[in-house]
Amino acid sequence: MEHKGTKLLETARLILRPFRLEDAESCICNWSADPEVYRYISQEAQTPNDVYDWLSTADEAYASLETYYWAIVEKESGKVIGEIFVDELSSRNSWCELDWKIGKAFWGKGYTTEAAMSVIQYLLGGVGFHRIQAKCCVENSASERVMQKIGMTKEGILHGYFHAKDGRWCDVVIYAMLSNDLIWNEAALL
Repeated sequence: MEHKGTKLLETARLILRPFRLEDAESCICNWSADPEVYRYISQEAQTPNDVYDWLSTADEAYASLETYYWAIVEKESGKVIGEIFVDELSSRNSWCELDWKIGKAFWGKGYTTEAAMSVIQYLLGGVGFHRIQAKCCVENSASERVMQKIGMTKEGILHGYFHAKDGRWCDVVIYAMLSNDLIWNEAALL
């Protein structure tokens, strides 16, 4: 495995690239300040100050080749419509966890699936991770569908895994894909 950092990736409808300070308005308008986008996670929607603070330090994060954090940019509009990133990783064990958020106006259009598949191909094929996993609240059927569409395998339920904003302990479903699964999935598409 060789860490390569956040490289520019392109799909049919999307550009995946590092965030820039000038993305702030697009982030705030399209997804990062919308509580509905954060409905199934423990993190709160971001304030404009949160967004500016994070983007002003993004270059420092991108200096590390172990940072994998993309802005999801819709080619047609040029707007940042979401984010996709490696939330956790283990270089020693060659695995990482993928996470994403996308604006409500862009739900149901296949953008998350398209972005996730591109990132997975890069992480497994380009960087050399052996395993990629993803988790979501069991109530978040849209994220679970993305995991299924990109070829991940359901591994189980993590009971009482995180403390939700409303005070409940939530169960989480976990999916994963191994590097040899990607090879099989690509062959099945030919």
